[in-house]
Amino acid sequence: MNSFIVDSRKVDKLVLELGATSKQATLALRSTVSKMATWLRARTLPELSRKLSMQQKIVRRRLKAIKFKQSQQGGSAKLFLGLNPVALIYLQPKTTPTGISAQGGRIVEGGFIPKWSKSKKQVFKRLGKKRLPIEKQETHIKDAGEKYIANKVIDSAAFEKQFWKVLEHELTWRMNK
Repeated sequence: MNSFIVDSRKVDKLVLELGATSKQATLALRSTVSKMATWLRARTLPELSRKLSMQQKIVRRRLKAIKFKQSQQGGSAKLFLGLNPVALIYLQPKTTPTGISAQGGRIVEGGFIPKWSKSKKQVFKRLGKKRLPIEKQETHIKDAGEKYIANKVIDSAAFEKQFWKVLEHELTWRMNK
């Protein structure tokens, strides 16, 4: 689990500079953390979909920004990414003479889309020479998704810069209320 630790001395310094009360500072910090989770989701979506070679609408369903939750240590907001395999049917599969090709250069030799189930289409592949058994085909995104989140998202300078910008804005807004 990745996290961003806020230096309380910097927050205190900013609060003193602006002349905010401790209640205003607490509410501003809470609001800032929630807004940063939403900002992080919006910033992550296009880059992660490009990295995974998938449409944004597929990744968007799996990426959730969870709002601020109070705890003993302060509080947190989370960015959740569902890293379960994605069924190939969602990646615009096309039937080829040798099998199935899908978005992002994914190829399944011997794959097929059955015509017997119109409502629940899937891409399948036979496990042997006989008609059955068949296996649903999926693409795994766990490794690439975890690596991207760990290296590119939270450790970026843009995240920290945006955090302090939003915190200062929230403090001044709460003071002028």
